[in-house]
Amino acid sequence: MFNTKSKIKNVSSVIAVFAVIFCLFSDNIYGQEPIRLERQEARTDFTDEELEMFVKAAQDVMAIQQKTNHEMVEGIEGEGLTVEEFNHMFNAMQDPQAEMEATEEEKQAFDRALQKVSEVQEAADEEVTQAIEDAGLQYQEYEEIMTAYQQDPEVQQRVNEMLEGQ
Repeated sequence: MFNTKSKIKNVSSVIAVFAVIFCLFSDNIYGQEPIRLERQEARTDFTDEELEMFVKAAQDVMAIQQKTNHEMVEGIEGEGLTVEEFNHMFNAMQDPQAEMEATEEEKQAFDRALQKVSEVQEAADEEVTQAIEDAGLQYQEYEEIMTAYQQDPEVQQRVNEMLEGQ
């Protein structure tokens, strides 16, 4: 029982975290305008089959994201930066009013780490899309179910029950 509850908690957390990372981080990396997350009315009338495909995709996405996070940390630390230093510099880069307090060497290390992180994220984006499609969903359908999962307690309950049944 503990294992199932732990699995539900992990998948739920990953679904929420991945939504933010995938939508916001990948767009900011490529210099595009950040996505404005707006609360919109989500479809909730999913079939059990659609939700089962979503559960499969979410589990695969979680594994990809864990691998991706590890690769990103390796890329950052491989350039002699800590994740905290990288995040601080990344946030300063995003804020035109902020001044990046770093040596020229640290800025160069940040640029190299950012390039590595971008490459890892780009590869992960492709893997995630493929995992979602392999589970039988289109990316838009996956996002639609994810939004419903985050906003609708009934959809969340149905997904969690499917996880418990595994």
